[in-house]
This record gives sequence, structure tokens and C-alpha cells, in this order.
Amino acid sequence: MPALLQTKGELYFFTRSEMEKCLELISDEIPESGINANWRDLKLSITTSEAFSGRRQTEKVFTKAAEFATAGMVLIYHDNSFQDVICANRDNNFNAKRPAVLVFTLREFEDSFGKLDYEIPDVVYDSPFYIYEQSLKKKGPKFSDELPISDEECTLGFEIDMIWLKYVSQSETSLYKSLFKPGEETEEDYVIQSLHGFAPGYSMEGAIAEAKKVNFLVYTWDEYWNK
Repeated sequence: MPALLQTKGELYFFTRSEMEKCLELISDEIPESGINANWRDLKLSITTSEAFSGRRQTEKVFTKAAEFATAGMVLIYHDNSFQDVICANRDNNFNAKRPAVLVFTLREFEDSFGKLDYEIPDVVYDSPFYIYEQSLKKKGPKFSDELPISDEECTLGFEIDMIWLKYVSQSETSLYKSLFKPGEETEEDYVIQSLHGFAPGYSMEGAIAEAKKVNFLVYTWDEYWNK
């Protein structure tokens, strides 16, 4: 029986978005049979085996491990053998190299904070809304297939930025500092600047897909407030 070089480990995540991103990262390197995704606990169990063929093969495996480490994973060794890997959380502070966006619906907002005092047409109410750090404007998702809407509907959509001013920017959630970078105090009662808007005609899935195309991590309303 040939000797095997085996690695085992569990990857722990802070949000579903990060777990999805990790699956994309490792799917080309690890067979599907070696990955067990536990979405409830946000945990991936990894098992891989390769025929051991000497130093070069060992170096190849360690190179893969190093690539995981540079992607934000902590690898654990004991007695010179691989034991485990833990996926590190996002940076506690905003990092433009790992951009993120908050995507939500007005229905989700109202479920959390009560009915909005606006007469909102369906094309606005059903749109995905998004908020991300303003310095990422040139890197942000492009919603090129938006439905045309009237000037009044557009104005109304952006008036709903009170969600940002009164709620998101005033929050003390664990994701707040990783999504936005501190700015200078202003006359308004907030210190962070954001780029926010909505994508009429897009489904939530479509809006999330556009954000992922430009390598943004997507945080849901529930993840932002409850994790």
C-alpha cells in the first residue's frame, strides 16, 4: 500500500459570505468528496490525501498550505505535521484590499425597525439596496441592467438614505469597522461616509452576483446586525 500524505482540518467562519468565498478559493484544489460544508455552524471540514512521493510532493502540499495562509487562514502544525486550519475573521478595521458591501431589501429594514413613512412604488420597494465605503466607488459593482425609473422614483430611493444615517452608520455591530473606515467629524451625527443606492429591476441574487464579479464580499442585513 503506497504511503499517503494526508491533511485534515476545520475552517471556522464569521459570516456565510466568507464561507462562500472560501469554498470558491479551495474548490479547484480539493475534491468535492474532501469538503463537508456545515452551513448552520459556518464550518468547513476538509480532508485530503495524496500519494507520498518524496520531498517534491511534500513541498507541493506545503505550498498549497501557504497559499491558504495568505488568504487569511491560520494553519496549525504539531511535531512538524499539519493538524488544523482556522479561517481568520475579516480584518477588524476597513481594508480596501478586501472590500465588502451591505446588501438588503426595504422589507428587511422594516422587519427590523418598523414601517417606513413613505409612499414607495414597487419598483423601488422591491429593489436591492446597497451600502459600502465611499472610497471604493471606482471598484464597486456596476448595475448596468437596471430598469429605467422616473426622476421622482430615483429621488425617493435616495431619500431613503436615512437608513444609512440613522441606523447603519449609528450601529455598533462587529462588522461596522470592517465595512467602513473612520472619517472626520461632520455637522451631521455620523463620522463615516458611504456610497449607497439601489438597483431597480435586479433580484437580490442578481445584485449579489454583480458584487461578487468585482470581488466584493457581500454581507446580508441579518449578518450585519446579528453576527
